[in-house]
Amino acid sequence: MIYLKFWTKRYLIVEFALLATLLSGCSHIGATDAEVNIIYRRSAQYHQPDRNPVIVIPGLMGSRLVDIDSGQTVWGAFDAKAADPQTDEGARLMSLTISDDKDLSSLKDNIEPDGVLDKIKIKLFGIPLVVRAYAGILATLGVGGYRDQDLGLNSIDYGDDHFTCFQFDYDWRLSNVDNAQRLKVFIDEKREYVRAAYKARYDLDVDDIKFDIVAHSMGGLIARYFLRYGDTKLDEIRDEDPVPWLGKSDIGRLILVAPPMVDRWMHLPG
Repeated sequence: MIYLKFWTKRYLIVEFALLATLLSGCSHIGATDAEVNIIYRRSAQYHQPDRNPVIVIPGLMGSRLVDIDSGQTVWGAFDAKAADPQTDEGARLMSLTISDDKDLSSLKDNIEPDGVLDKIKIKLFGIPLVVRAYAGILATLGVGGYRDQDLGLNSIDYGDDHFTCFQFDYDWRLSNVDNAQRLKVFIDEKREYVRAAYKARYDLDVDDIKFDIVAHSMGGLIARYFLRYGDTKLDEIRDEDPVPWLGKSDIGRLILVAPPMVDRWMHLPG
């Protein structure tokens, strides 16, 4: 329990201090609402099917977790109603019990992901900070015409389209392989959603729909695994076999923001 408390606080400071630095240029978006509205309204309403829809994948602890039985937010709401990971009960809700007779993929409880964090409160060197977290990335994509259904800049009229940008939230307590498998299901679902939108809005039948992915930190490892191995289970991969790049039929571009990888570059096929 002591280790969990220590790890949670220390990692949270490092993870979101980095994110605060990366998004410092976006932290004041919307401060001059009128100017932003004039500059970006036209591009924010551009939703033509000549470019790939985008999926945003947050890093470790970047997705809210909710107890589906009680409706209580286990992680991601920093108020009195949320579970406090500094208490035994809060730490218990956040934890997955590991036993010798179960593999990691079989660990389940009543906690599920519930969206990407829009803001988070931390203390950096004793100074309280409110970091807008992934709201900055989603808002920036929004002014470029990639419309997310939940987040954006309030001063801008995006129109009624929101089929071009999606948040992939995930249970970061599970393995990256489990979440890569969930990413495959997510992509297949959103492809059908986008295909239906193209048909309804433009009377176009588009079969070859790929997604561009923007992934931060641990989300980059999930996207990287999916690009290389798709939804293949880890015990089905042999080191001596060449990388099959099973995810290339689903991913057009992959942008990795501060991924914790040893190798600097990925050499993609083709």
